[in-house]
Formats: sequence, C-alpha cells, structure tokens
Amino acid sequence: MKKSLLLVFGLLSPFLDLAQVSTNSLQQNPPSVRWSKINTPHFRLIFPTTNTEEGQRLANVLETVYEPVSSSLGKNPRKISVLLQNQTTVSNGFVTLLPRRSEFFVTPPQDPNLLGTNNWLDLLAVHEFRHVVQNDKALTGISKLAYYLFGNNGLGVVSSLTAPNWFKEGDAVGVETAMTPSGRGRIPSFDMALRAQLTSGKIYPYAKAVTESYKDYIPNYYVSGYFLTTYLKKKYGNDAWDKVLTGTYQFPFYPFSFSNNIKKVTGLRVEDLYKNAFLDIQKEWIEEQSKITENPATQISSKDKYFSNYLYPQYLPDGRILVVKTGLDIISQLVAVDKNGEEEKIAELGIWNDAGMLSLQGTKVVWAEIAYDARWARKDYSVIKTYDFNEGKIRTLTHKTKYAAPSLNTDATKIVCVESTPEQKYSLVVLDAQSGQVLQKISNPTNAFLLHPRWTKQNEIVFVKLKDGKKTITKTDLSGKETALFASSQENLAHPVLIGDSLFFNSGVTGIDNVYLFRLDKQTRYQVTNRKLGGFNPAISQDGKELIFNDFTKNGHRLAYMPLHDSDLKEVNPVSTTRYFGEMVLKEAHQNLLKQVPNQTFEVSKYSKFNIFNIYSWGAMTTSSGNTLYAGLSSQDLLGTTAISGGYSYNMNEQTSGTYANLSFQTFYPMLDVSLRNTQRKTSIYLDNAQPLDSLASDQWNQQELLVGLRVPLNFTKSKYIQSLSFSANWAMMQVNGYDLGKRYVTESYNGLNQSMIYTFSYVRQLKQSGRDIAPKWAQSVNFYYRNAFASVIDGGLAAVQASLYTPGLAPHHSLRLRGGFQQQFGFKNQDGSPNDKLYVYGSPIAYTRGYSYRNYEYLNTLSVDYKMPLATPDWNIGRWVYLKRIKTNFFADLSHGETNYDFTVRQGTKVLNYKGSDIGNFKSFGLDISGDFHWMRFSQSFEAGIRFVYLQNLNQFLIQPVVLDIGF
Repeated sequence: MKKSLLLVFGLLSPFLDLAQVSTNSLQQNPPSVRWSKINTPHFRLIFPTTNTEEGQRLANVLETVYEPVSSSLGKNPRKISVLLQNQTTVSNGFVTLLPRRSEFFVTPPQDPNLLGTNNWLDLLAVHEFRHVVQNDKALTGISKLAYYLFGNNGLGVVSSLTAPNWFKEGDAVGVETAMTPSGRGRIPSFDMALRAQLTSGKIYPYAKAVTESYKDYIPNYYVSGYFLTTYLKKKYGNDAWDKVLTGTYQFPFYPFSFSNNIKKVTGLRVEDLYKNAFLDIQKEWIEEQSKITENPATQISSKDKYFSNYLYPQYLPDGRILVVKTGLDIISQLVAVDKNGEEEKIAELGIWNDAGMLSLQGTKVVWAEIAYDARWARKDYSVIKTYDFNEGKIRTLTHKTKYAAPSLNTDATKIVCVESTPEQKYSLVVLDAQSGQVLQKISNPTNAFLLHPRWTKQNEIVFVKLKDGKKTITKTDLSGKETALFASSQENLAHPVLIGDSLFFNSGVTGIDNVYLFRLDKQTRYQVTNRKLGGFNPAISQDGKELIFNDFTKNGHRLAYMPLHDSDLKEVNPVSTTRYFGEMVLKEAHQNLLKQVPNQTFEVSKYSKFNIFNIYSWGAMTTSSGNTLYAGLSSQDLLGTTAISGGYSYNMNEQTSGTYANLSFQTFYPMLDVSLRNTQRKTSIYLDNAQPLDSLASDQWNQQELLVGLRVPLNFTKSKYIQSLSFSANWAMMQVNGYDLGKRYVTESYNGLNQSMIYTFSYVRQLKQSGRDIAPKWAQSVNFYYRNAFASVIDGGLAAVQASLYTPGLAPHHSLRLRGGFQQQFGFKNQDGSPNDKLYVYGSPIAYTRGYSYRNYEYLNTLSVDYKMPLATPDWNIGRWVYLKRIKTNFFADLSHGETNYDFTVRQGTKVLNYKGSDIGNFKSFGLDISGDFHWMRFSQSFEAGIRFVYLQNLNQFLIQPVVLDIGF
C-alpha cells in the first residue's frame, strides 16, 4: 500500500511546495455520522451518538483503569480524548501524539488468540491507556523541554528515538495480562512461535529478535517485548521500568540512552537483559516439554524453504485437504494439499478477514474479506466470498456488509455468519449461498458476542458465545431456541465442530492449545491431541474415522492427521496454569481489574465535527522541502476533517524569509485545500548578452502565492489487487512586486499577477506483496498532469503523462518495471515562432534520465527499465550501530529525448533572416543501485540506503552517487 501511494504522490510533486498540507489525506467517517461526548475527570470520550450506551460503560471503565494502569510507571497522565470508531470492521486500537488522542475500533475480533474471554473495549482500555501513560512519562527533564519547544512533535521524536517498540508494546501486553482475566500473555498461542524457536535451541541475536528478518520468522515485538519487560519486573521490582524511563527521559539525546539506563537499574546492558530473559524462559519451556508425550499423528510434509502456515484444514471430496496458506514469501492463498505434501494453488485471497476458521462443503468454500468505502477511510466492510471448484472462480456474494466467520451447511445451500453492526449489536445471519440474500436473522437477546458458527448435519448451528468474561459453546436451531453444550468460566474456547454427540473444540486451558472432545451423551471430556507446541482447528473425515488438525512446528503451522478410536481417548479434567505471568499478577495486584465496573451516569452532550481547531505542535518542523526551515503551529481536529498550519519560513539557499498558512478541509466528498505564502525572493543573474560575462546583478523582491484546490482520493481495493484513484483541480495565483532586473531565469517571474490552473489524475493497481517481495509482481499505474497560465504577465503551460508496468522477474521476488512518460511545455515560442521571453517553466512531474541534470525542452519523452532483485539476507550486526537485514540491487537503463523546435523571421535593415531548426537532446544512462535494508542504533524503524553506479553515455562518464530510498518514517 505504501509503495502504491508513493506512485500517486510522485505525480503531485510539482505543486507540493505550494500546498504542503494538501499532500495528506486524513481519515474520516462519512458526514452522516453524528457525534456525542462525555467528559470525565481524566478522559474526553467522543463516540457516535448511536453508541451512547457503550459510551457510558466505557467512560466508567476508563476511569476505573486510570490509577491502577498508571501506578507502576509513577505517572498520572494528562486528560486525553478517546474516540470510538464504529464504521469499520477492522479490530484495532491505537494511541498517537499527532494530534494526541486514542482511537478504539469497536468491532471485536473473531480471532480467539487476540480476544480471549475479555470484553473487547475493556481490553483496549487497559492496553491503549498504558501507551498514554508511557507517552506522558516522557514529560520530564530534557524531554519535557522538547515538548515545551515543539509540542507533541517534539515529544513524539523523543519517544520514538528512545524507548523501542518492543518495550512499549511488551509493557502494554504485560499490563493487560496482569489486569484482565484473559490478556495475551495468558493465551498459549501468543508465544507459541517463540516457544518453538527457543525449545529448538535457537536464541537469535538481540537486534534480530526485536526487529525483523527476511530469512527467518521472528515473533513480533509484542511477544519478545512481553517477556523482556516481564522478566525485568520479576527480577528487579515492579517499579524498575519507572526508574529506567525516568533516567532515559531526563537526558535522552545520546546514543543508547535507553540501554544505558537499563544498565543503571539492573547492571546489565539491554543485550544481556535479553539473553538472561530468554535463557530463563527457554529453561522453563524445555522442562515443560520434557513432561509431554505426544500422541501418534502423521504430519504432512512441506517443501517450503521459508516459514509458512497451512491453516484451517478442510477435507475435499477427492481426499485432499484445502487450507489457507500464508508465509514469508507468499500472499494468502487457498491451497489443496494431498497427504504426500503435493500442493495445488487454487486462488489468491484479497484483504483476508481472518476469523480463525474456514468452511468447505462439497466443492464450495466460503470466507470473508475486507472491502473499502471508496472515499471514507474510517468506513469499511466485511463481505462474503466463495469459490466453487466446478466454476473455478471467486465470487463476491455480499456487498457493503459487516459479516464474519461464514460457514456452509451440509448441502452448501445456506451460509451462516456473524454480523456486527455499527451499534455493537451481534447476531447470526443466514444467507442464501447462491444469491447472498438474507434468509433470516437469529435473535441474540443478551447481545453476547458470537464466534465461529458452524452447521451440524441436522441443520442446526453450533457456535461460541462470549458474555461477561465467560465462553459457552451453544447450539441453536433456526427458530432461535438455544441449548448450552459446554460451559466454562474463563476457558478460551474456539472452533467448535459438532458431529452427533461428539463436540470437538480448541482450548488452551493447560497452557498449551490442543483439540478436545466433549461427549454430550456421557457429559465427559477427552483430550484428543497432545502436542508440545499446539494442536488446533479440527476437521473430521466423512466416515468419522480420521481427524486432521493444525500441528504447530518451528517452521509454522503444519497439517497432521490421526485415527479417531474411542479406545485411544482418555477422560481428562484439565487444570489451568498461570505460566510466566504469575508473579507479575501478584506485583500488579489487579488480577481482574474490571470484575466490577461502576455504573455512574455521565452527562452526554453533542460533539460538533466543526471543532476544527486543535493545535498539537509548534516551533520548528520538518517538511518535504529540503532547503527551507519552518517554524509555526500545526492543528488537526480529532475527527480528521481539518488540518491547519501556519508560521514563519526561511529559505537557506536564498537567505530570505516569509510566512505561510495552509488549510485542508476534508469533511465532504471533495477535499478543499488552501495554501497561502508571502515570501521574499532573491536571485543573481548576468545581464550580459555576450561574453565576457562580467555584469552580475542581484535583486530581492516580494512574492505572494495562493493555491486553492479540490481533490478526491478514492480506494477501489476489492480483491488481491490494491487499487487507488485520485484526481484534483487547483487554481494557483502568484503576485510579484519589486523585480527590477532586466533579465530573469525562465523559472522566475516578472512583476505582476500570474495565474494558472492545475489538473491531476492518477490510477494505481498493484498486487499484494509478500514479506520477501522487494517490488510488486504485477502493478500498473498511470499519472496525468496539466498546468496552464492564464491572465498573467507570463506565458507557459505543461502537460504530462507517465505510466508504469511491473511484471515478475526471472526468479522469485525479482521484479521488472517498464516506465514511460511524455511531456510538453507550452509557451516556448510566440505565434511567429520566435522565442518567447515571457516563458515561465513549471517543474516536471515525470522521471528524468538518472545521472543527468534536468533540462527544459518543449517536448520530452522518457523511457526506463528497472530490474530489481534481492542479493542476500545476511542478518548481520555491525557492532551496536547497524543491523543489516537485506542487500538488494537494481539494474536500470534510462533514455530521454528532448526537442525544442523554432521557426521565426528577423528583419535587419533590408535583410530578412530566417531561423529554422531544432534543439535536440538524447540522454542515455545505464546503472546499478546496491542498497540495504537496515536498522540504525536499534531503532524500530527500518531504513534503506545505498549507492548508485551510473554510466552517462552522452558524456562517456561514470558517476558514483549516494542513494537514500526510504528513511523509515
């Protein structure tokens, strides 16, 4: 997505300097959403008016968690705004300083390994508020001075460059684990990949373990951070991180300040802390696994070179197994696997809404994907898609729906799924499997959250119900009559399959996830799988004699099957374990912080979306203009509708100053952008008409610029291809006063009023990329730009089009790009063909031949070929300064053809002189880029930089240039 957007932004570069704020598309809800607010002592809660009941409850929850979540860091944070987003089906939450706020996406996830048995908003309240505490902890010492000088921009820089992401997320996971009954540290699958790594004897170097690798699967920094932060608390006290952060933020601006303050508290560098923590947990896990005797199961082999998952197995009629396959080097896809490990790719998925299950009946399979509203980024859908092996194609069955976890009945005529409405109402919906039409909704009077519905052969539906921190496996008929099949106080149940009186399901009650069986007739429980890392997601063969499941290994989820014999089953009554988080619960002393939530009623008032002023930073700031410094104010309202900035600018090249003001109003379908600048300009130019050039003159003048424009960015992503379209129309006006020189450069204007219109259009279509891809396998883009002067003292205009095509290379993760462009500058000559001394040359929006300085031509054609490929994934540590993850190269060839034609007549006395001809330039270059993806000083952000070797054929010259491709922010 990021690379696709860069293609769009590249088109707009000629007028970015006039309208900096308009380069940002904020994320809004549709204008139809009405908002309310609740003010509490420590929070301002902003929510859609339709969600008032949940807003009242969440206000009580937030006030309940305020003091306990803050205490171990010794900081009571400032009052903060919390927004509830109800138009999206994505389950997420975040805290940001730009501007300072937190947002909760209200739709709970179907993934039981994220939700557990918690109430979704309760979990977000604890986890995200801990991030608020972490941020405000930086309001001390030099870090506090950075906030006074630069606002939240300054505080954000300090926070991002000091405390690493593994600390922030690991600490928040630790707090959610200690203070809720089902935080992620209590869920075995959360750390399962790390268990696999450590028990196989591997402890990766610190830098690799807390960032990423393109070669090996690294559990994300939530996992590594959870164990690092928990270990330090266990060994050095619950206030140890308070001491580390206080010392770090007192004076953060020296290398490795975070690590140095860990050493002050513990006597250990961060690398040593990491090693001790992982050795500690490795010992515990190896001892745990030594006591497990796995029951017999046959694992299906895989030829994959890199980490991959074969998820949610389902039996096909021909005996093969259908799975969703994911991995480091592939995008999500449906794959059919036989028991010899031979695979057939069936179809690639779009933006998959992973519900933790897959449903197949006969030759038809069904799943859910995310679909986007074209204009409103905070509104999306979850739609049902099907694939029929007889038809061989994917169909989108529903549109603009919010359905998840779809399941087919036995004859594949109906689908049941879970609907989550914006008002946080949950129900089972039955659809016609051919048309997608709603046949009925099954009532849910208690509004429990519903997970993983699946049909039985008797045309009933079995599902998991979550209510008040408890999960129950329930059966219902189509009339809504429910029967509780299996109840658990806080057991994390998932993936129920009911065959006759046999109820199969997933559970991690013992500290390791396994498949269990509950006999309804005997009311007896059995453990079916007994795996050292985890067994999940059972599917039963048609004859009922075989079970296939996900068996986790160090290489990812694999498929394993085993016979089902009653004689092999042993009755169990599993006992839950506290595992690694146990001591931390005692230290925090809040095992179930939200067991009882107050029921205070807060005053609710209207919140206007026209509360557009919200200043969040001040002082110096960085922008896309590398030779200009800015100091001013930045404002963005909490609903993301309006961005405003203004202040003082200083041009270092010309040594002149000015003022600026920008407004981007994005409430309605077209966005309105306004930018105003009042600047001084300075230049020096030789006034000579012939050699020698000895009459250098300088001048300084005033220039006012105004840009007003409308633009519409659209997202048309509906499949595995990411698609975006944008178009804009802008009016630009420039007033020049005080230019007194007799000559000028073609890019500088004489005195007077200059006006122009700017029109842009851009379309991008790009296949999703895997983790190891360095460029898209398939992508197309086209960009159009037109600008013309009118009613001005200058003449000029520009029209340009540029298109790109990406295709696969000769080997995996190689990419070939073809790019071509055409540009015409208007106003090079008068009507009689003579050169136009009023010409004003606008900046070019198309890529020029690499290695050459840009040259103005009336007509310009460009063509380039790029071949990108990875060279190595070394995972090298260069001291503590650089961790190099990947080296890659790009071979390129560029060609540009420029031409300016002239045909005019000059009279000298009685003579008539005719001048006719062309100024033609052909520019060719060939080269090689070698670059690396790396982390600098252990920063969480990835950087990319390299070196370019280029041969300029016209000049017979070799150049070596530094290339900075991505600075990671």
